[in-house]
Amino acid sequence: MSEKKDPRIKLLERLKLQLNGYVYVGDRLKEGWKEPLPHYAFKCPIHGIMIDYAHGYGQRLECPKCREEQKIAAEEKANNPTIKKKTAN
Repeated sequence: MSEKKDPRIKLLERLKLQLNGYVYVGDRLKEGWKEPLPHYAFKCPIHGIMIDYAHGYGQRLECPKCREEQKIAAEEKANNPTIKKKTAN
């Protein structure tokens, strides 16, 4: 079974990714940020190789696509009138 190679990642980085589960790809600055943050490539079991920065105190790598899907699902659940919300009696 062959795996599709990501053109953004060089051979040595792909090896490090397989061994460590992630690889540093550089510092990036997003709009509204005061300074750049280190970004890492890692493999999401659903979306494949993704690039993002470490989140939270535990420095978690989270797939941006999965995070967006979870956000949309939570909004749909909150806006769905057929789902009964528990009330305190």
